[in-house]
Amino acid sequence: MINPVTRRSFLKGSAAVSAAVALSGNALHPQDSSPKAVFYLPPFLARPTENSIFISVLTNDKPVEAILEYRRQSDESWQRLDPPEKAPEFQFLNWDLKDLLPETRYSYRILAKRASESDLESAAKGSFITQRKSPASYTAVLITDPHTGTFAEDSGPVLTLDKVIENASKEKAEFVLALGDNVAWNGSREYAQTNTQGAVGAYAMYRSHIGPLTQSCPHFGIIGNWAGESGKFPEQNIRLVTQIRQAFLPNPNETTYPQGGNKWEDYYAFSWGDVLYVMLNIQTYSEPSDLGGMDSLSSDVSRVEDWTIGQEQMAWLKNTLQNATESYRFVCMHHPAGGNAGNPHDTLYGRGGARCWNSGEQLKIHNLMKQHGVQVFFYGHDHVFVDDVVDDIHYTLPGSCGAPWKFTKEETGYERYWPDSGHARLEVTPEKATVTFVNLEGEDFYDFSVSPIKT
Repeated sequence: MINPVTRRSFLKGSAAVSAAVALSGNALHPQDSSPKAVFYLPPFLARPTENSIFISVLTNDKPVEAILEYRRQSDESWQRLDPPEKAPEFQFLNWDLKDLLPETRYSYRILAKRASESDLESAAKGSFITQRKSPASYTAVLITDPHTGTFAEDSGPVLTLDKVIENASKEKAEFVLALGDNVAWNGSREYAQTNTQGAVGAYAMYRSHIGPLTQSCPHFGIIGNWAGESGKFPEQNIRLVTQIRQAFLPNPNETTYPQGGNKWEDYYAFSWGDVLYVMLNIQTYSEPSDLGGMDSLSSDVSRVEDWTIGQEQMAWLKNTLQNATESYRFVCMHHPAGGNAGNPHDTLYGRGGARCWNSGEQLKIHNLMKQHGVQVFFYGHDHVFVDDVVDDIHYTLPGSCGAPWKFTKEETGYERYWPDSGHARLEVTPEKATVTFVNLEGEDFYDFSVSPIKT
């Protein structure tokens, strides 16, 4: 196992960053006449707690000096984090903003200058609300499967992602749940990665396109099967890619929230108001069934029973649900820990949603959800909108936000689905929680509601 490097140092001098710039092209600066931005990637918000939040930017091709200012939206004066931060070209600037008030809306701005300039000027801004602990009404959004890094800039899938992000940004959500396959690059599912170039390029592209949303909407992500962190790869290769994900898309770790998680930030849980969100990882802990017997390098398992979240994650899941006191309880995973699709190949690939409820390890997860009052199992993977119910548990897939492959009944087995791109809106109130599917045109076309747990 390799030792992970720090977020602020691993990119320095890395040729992989140059590869990311080449892959991202002029995505951030499409007009030649526009002034060159101080930051290559816009602000990214993560790990919001009652009294803190993490804010990250990536510098552009010149050394930068920057300072972060913040204030409650009800205040007029700004507070400043001193001293200014300095960073060379293509390096992360990270701020852990602390001593905030809970359930409070803040604005922030980043003042910056290049080394050759004399005055700090406004370079980026946004807003956020700190973690809610009391029952409240709020909105969140869910996206999945952009496969960013697979497609060229200005291609159809990337323009679709941009449109979904534009629509999702209009929701004024307090956070976004990204349900996996956020990134993908050539060979990331088939082969153990031996360098960081593909991952850096894909994650940089994802950050640049999701930026209009995540500069004012904290991001909670989960692992998909194209993230280069499959359990069929050696540990050292997985961790090579993990460090890139943790730098570009930081998640909560085992200490961020009382519910815990793990140090690799690939599974965790948090509460927001009166809702528990449990974010699981089906990829990294599922080892190949039989290396010598798999049909191809793309195969993850050769027996559906071998999809697993692993003993440690399963014990943590059980403990988290047993200790839950929230009125709403939602579990998120890229695909079920089983499979029951329209054909044997897609069954082994984890397709089928609610059809998988009693296959493999998903049956154990399903029974835990049923026992402890989970109302919704959110997932991705199949690239279409789906909502099916088993034992009063909704198995809900919010379409896709970029991947162009819309899998059919012959592949997924679904009797009812919508082959649209888009996102889902989650509206929580003390009386009910409502999930609404939103298509690429920004139109609502399906919704359902769940009631709070009766205690």
